[in-house]
Amino acid sequence: MGIVVLTMKASVIEMFLVLLVTGIQSNKEMTKKIKRPKFTVPQINCDVKAGKIMNPEFLVKCPAGCQDPRYHVYGTDVYASYSSVCGAAVHSGVLDNSGGKILVRKVAGQSGYHGSYSNGVWSLSLPRWRESFVVSEGKPQKGVTYPSALTYSSSKSPAAKAGKCPHVISSKSSGFVNRQYCVLGDSAEISILPSQAPLTPVIF
Repeated sequence: MGIVVLTMKASVIEMFLVLLVTGIQSNKEMTKKIKRPKFTVPQINCDVKAGKIMNPEFLVKCPAGCQDPRYHVYGTDVYASYSSVCGAAVHSGVLDNSGGKILVRKVAGQSGYHGSYSNGVWSLSLPRWRESFVVSEGKPQKGVTYPSALTYSSSKSPAAKAGKCPHVISSKSSGFVNRQYCVLGDSAEISILPSQAPLTPVIF
C-alpha cells in the first residue's frame, strides 16, 4: 500500500513539473510573437524652429543641407527658440550638413544670445528671448519616453499675418541698417524690420 501511495505522489509531482515547463515555454513563445511597436523618430525640415514645437524634450531627424544661411540660428551652445532646430544642431557640431538624428531639450530663456561662426554656420546675436533649447546626439536616455509625433503651436496671429509689430523688444543699428526685434502675437516670432529710410547695402 505504501509503495502505491509513493508511486502516485511521484506521478503527481512529475505531471506538475511537466505542466510547469510547458507553461514556461508557452509564455516564451507568446513573448516572441508579441513584438513591441518600433519607435519612429519624427522627421522635420531645415526651416522648423524650436519655438513651433510644444514638446519640452524630443528626438527628431534632420535632413541634409541645413547648413544653408537661409535657416537662421540665434545664439551659441544655448539657442533662442526662434532658431532653426537643425541649423542649430549643425552650428553646435552635433550634426554635419548630411543630417541625422538629434535630441532637443527646451530650457529657460536667456537675457542675451551671442552669435558666432561654427561648423560652417553663422549664428546671430539676440538681446533676449523667452525660451531656449540645447541639442545633443540623438541617443535616447533610459527611462524617458519620447513622442513619435510632435505637437506644433498654433498658426500666426492676425497681427503677425498683417506684418504689424505690437511689441518691440529691442532696436539695433548695424552699419547702415536699422533693425527691430519684434514679437508678433501669440506665436512669439521675431520680425527683423528695416527702418523707413532707404537701405544701403552692408558688407559683412
